[in-house]
Order: sequence, then structure tokens, then C-alpha cells
Amino acid sequence: MKANLNEVWELINNLTLDEKKIIYTRMEREVNSKLLDLLDRIYERAENGSISFEEITNEVEDIRGNLYRLN
Repeated sequence: MKANLNEVWELINNLTLDEKKIIYTRMEREVNSKLLDLLDRIYERAENGSISFEEITNEVEDIRGNLYRLN
């Protein structure tokens, strides 16, 4: 049986402070781990191929142009 988000929050709210600390600590570790993995991949890509300022500027201009065309 799958619990929806409201049910999960209700269960968390009924826990003791120490139990909540355990859950939040585990959640924090998981988020930090995933963030570090993401940053590692970004750094690897940055090392493999640098992007010039001109390429960044052109990409930003293309995105802005697409946004203006949509409006």
C-alpha cells in the first residue's frame, strides 16, 4: 500500500523529537550525497571541455530569443 505525502507527514509529526532527528539526519545525508555526486559530474564535464565566454553568450541569447518568441 502506497502512502501519499500527507500520510507520510502525519506519521512524521507523530514521532518523538529523537525519532524525527534520526529521519531528518538520514534525509540530509542522502541529499548531501546526491548533491556531491552531481557536483562531481559537473566538475568532470568542466574539465573535459571548457566553454568559451562567447559560447555562453550565444547560448543565453538563443534562450532569450526563444522566450521572446513564445510571448
